Amino acid sequence: MKKVVIITSSYRENSNSNVLAKQFQKGAESTGNTVEIISLKENRIAPCLGCNFCQIHGECTLKDKINEILDKIIDCDVLVFASPTYYYSISGSLKNFIDRTYAKFRKIKNKDFYYIGSCSDTSKDGIDRAIDTVKGFLDCLDNVKLKGVVYGTGLTDVGDAKYSPVFKKAFEIGKNI
Repeated sequence: MKKVVIITSSYRENSNSNVLAKQFQKGAESTGNTVEIISLKENRIAPCLGCNFCQIHGECTLKDKINEILDKIIDCDVLVFASPTYYYSISGSLKNFIDRTYAKFRKIKNKDFYYIGSCSDTSKDGIDRAIDTVKGFLDCLDNVKLKGVVYGTGLTDVGDAKYSPVFKKAFEIGKNI
């Protein structure tokens, strides 16, 4: 049994990336894994100040939930990011979150990583370009490997994911972590 943490970054209610994250969760739980979804919409994270307080004291000086969330990530076996694709990149809230991991990034290690992306483009290219940003983050971590991607392409309107073949695919990828 694995501990899974899914970070969702869409602020849109019932967004396609969130729908796919919930399907991934159901798949992972169906094989006995424990899954926690952490919404950046519900856990607003302030931007990094670049003050380096965290590098001296081991945690961020800002009083939001970043330290608590990072401790959950450090403790998990599988980390998942779910994001809509904006201009061929990840959402601003996810990029901001990645920047704030600086407080404890050296402790994030030995994990499997999955990415769930959604976009209106029917090509995987847009999501692949977003993943490039995430790969830059993964390259800074010790033994955190990209194991799979849920490509939610051609999803324009809220709820489109529920009627797309990727809906089942998200469950299957979650099931097989």
